[in-house]
Amino acid sequence: MAATAATTAQASFEQLVDDSSLTLTYKMYKWDQENKNNQGKYKDSQDEFVHALIADYKSGYFADIIGFDFQAGMARDINSDDKFSGTNLPGGGSNGHMDDIAGVQQAYLKAKFGGEDLNIHGTYGQKKRDLQSYSDSGSRILNASSFGADVASNIHGLNLYASRIDAFSARNQSTFKDDLKNSGGQTIDDVMIYGAGYEWNGLGGVVEQAKSQDYLKKTIAKVYYTLPVNETISVDFDARYGKVEKDGKLYDTDFLDANGNYESSYNNLNATLNIGNAYIGVGYNKTKDGDYDNKLFSNDHGSFNSSLDLEMGYNYEDEKAYVVKAGYDFADYVPGLAINAWYAKGKDAKDFENFNQKEVGANVSYNFSGKLEGLSLVYFHTAYRTSGDYAAGRDDALGGMYNTNINRVYLTYTYEVF
Repeated sequence: MAATAATTAQASFEQLVDDSSLTLTYKMYKWDQENKNNQGKYKDSQDEFVHALIADYKSGYFADIIGFDFQAGMARDINSDDKFSGTNLPGGGSNGHMDDIAGVQQAYLKAKFGGEDLNIHGTYGQKKRDLQSYSDSGSRILNASSFGADVASNIHGLNLYASRIDAFSARNQSTFKDDLKNSGGQTIDDVMIYGAGYEWNGLGGVVEQAKSQDYLKKTIAKVYYTLPVNETISVDFDARYGKVEKDGKLYDTDFLDANGNYESSYNNLNATLNIGNAYIGVGYNKTKDGDYDNKLFSNDHGSFNSSLDLEMGYNYEDEKAYVVKAGYDFADYVPGLAINAWYAKGKDAKDFENFNQKEVGANVSYNFSGKLEGLSLVYFHTAYRTSGDYAAGRDDALGGMYNTNINRVYLTYTYEVF
């Protein structure tokens, strides 16, 4: 019996180790951006040239039940212009030179139990979360992350899940976790998120609600459907609804009205035609009742679950906005090459005169193969323009009334150690 137990333990340990993986990723980002106000006068700029090294370990599951994941990274400046404030690294501008950062982005336990049609799994610790109402930013050279617990269950296709977040690590800081705070520096105890989703024969839906304690409540609903036409043609449809509202005494932002209340909502409709390796799509977004605040705490980087979440969110009160997008994967001609482009425009925002918000953008990506497999290169460009005058008493808590040209180059190399 003792020998059997030892053999079982050894097998469980081997499963933990043999199913694990370790990757090393090197990143180098070059960002250039010049911002002006909507009268064309100089505002500020970004000139960042930075790189990072990231180690990402994922274990298998001991006894097919429990495991752990760990990610750490460091980022340093190469040759940024430190007259301007950085976004990938802290410092710059009035703070002087860019500061290096290093730390743990993810460190969490994971557990699972059950089979394919009936199971439960959970995590606890620091990780990058990506939900409908909350998402840790991955747009900078190191990810943001949050500390908390998650549990999810699949019951014959019905997905039920919940998360509790009580600390946060910003995307350009070394700290492992900071308290959640409002703009006045008061601590928000936690963010609770509950959701449910189901999918059947291409038709699916998800409903989710997030509540930051005594601060803000956010509700998200999404319905989607994929219509297959033939083997190479399909059409994707989706409709989304979001609402935010003040949920306690800690909510202290500039979005509050004269009576100390706040709420806002949006509707977002999208359709995309897929033909082989190409697609073309359209999206429409309407915001009402107030400018849309997408942050669940002051130091949150924000999450706006709409197809109009581009350079800005196109989510001023009463704003009507649309986006047209297209893309092509050149896999049949130049494997690894892909291009995406978009044009967006917003109008009719409340309490502006002659309001206009628009942008045109594109990104070109190439994934190398052969001896250079793991290396990728992306070029991103967008030109964003606004116009309009504020009516009396109108503020710009969203901060979207400016003009900018953005050029970014992303070089990434990932090596699988095991």
